[in-house]
Amino acid sequence: MRPSIKSLRQLPNVLTLVRLFASPFLAWLLLQGQFRLALGLVLLAGVTDWLDGFTARKLRISNPAGVFLDPMADKVMLVTLFVVLAAIHLISGWMLALVLGRDLIIVSGAGLLRAFRGYQRFLPSALGKVSTFFQIVLVFLVLTRAAYPYRFLLWLEMLAITLCAVFTALSGLDYIRRGIEMTRRPQRAVR
Repeated sequence: MRPSIKSLRQLPNVLTLVRLFASPFLAWLLLQGQFRLALGLVLLAGVTDWLDGFTARKLRISNPAGVFLDPMADKVMLVTLFVVLAAIHLISGWMLALVLGRDLIIVSGAGLLRAFRGYQRFLPSALGKVSTFFQIVLVFLVLTRAAYPYRFLLWLEMLAITLCAVFTALSGLDYIRRGIEMTRRPQRAVR
């Protein structure tokens, strides 16, 4: 029995929802010290993230739910990982504060610009994408070292911590700069 085109068109959103609902299970695995299973789940989430994007492009699917859910699922999983890894002392508190602080700046700034200046779209900056990349690399290396405690992974983790901290701070400052520039532009009409 072949799947219908209509059911295939739902595949990207289903994969995104699987990733979103995997976050609490991932937190539970980490709190139980099941690092190899957690690492496997993170890798599976990465595959589903790629697969939902690939499927959406191949089937030329773009819908408001997917546009909203995909980045939300990614952010929920990344924040869950940072919070739980900090709670079990695999990531330091200052790194958690830096990552969450940057996200708080972005969300607060976007909310203020939307409420008071009428902006509806906020595209990620190049620095923001680089920062997110290094956050993902850091989480992956922390989980890998927890699952397989080889000494050489510690050096890679230290490098990832440094790069993650630098680019997270730089992107936070860049988003502040961009927000200030947006407030200086003529006010947009709110629709």
